[in-house]
Amino acid sequence: MFAAGYPAWKKAYGAAPDAVQVKTGQEEGSIEIVTFKKILQENPDSIYLVDVRDPDEYAAGHFWTAVNIPVDQLEKKIDSLPADKPIVFVCTTGARSGESYYMLLDLKPELKKVYYLEAEVEYTKDGQYKIKAP
Repeated sequence: MFAAGYPAWKKAYGAAPDAVQVKTGQEEGSIEIVTFKKILQENPDSIYLVDVRDPDEYAAGHFWTAVNIPVDQLEKKIDSLPADKPIVFVCTTGARSGESYYMLLDLKPELKKVYYLEAEVEYTKDGQYKIKAP
């Protein structure tokens, strides 16, 4: 335990190794694409990744760490979302993930680290993906 607390620790030693630094994108609530890719490559478990597409779309291909909560079921499952790590919503275009972001803002405003990927994403069955800016 560091007697002066975490802010003093961070100043002296830097952020904790598992702390994720999320850089926001240009759209309100979006995560920067470069930052998102870096998190997926280096520390994917540092975020709670939610794929809000329909189950058949998810089954056809998804980010390997993503959980599937379709946007039309999100309200019912909102209390299952963690408060201890950033939540990032994804889909194929940013439309449903953006809708999920705003829904969470309205229904659970106490969650502050919530983002969505504003990008076009192509998924393949083997876990590969291509992300490009809209």
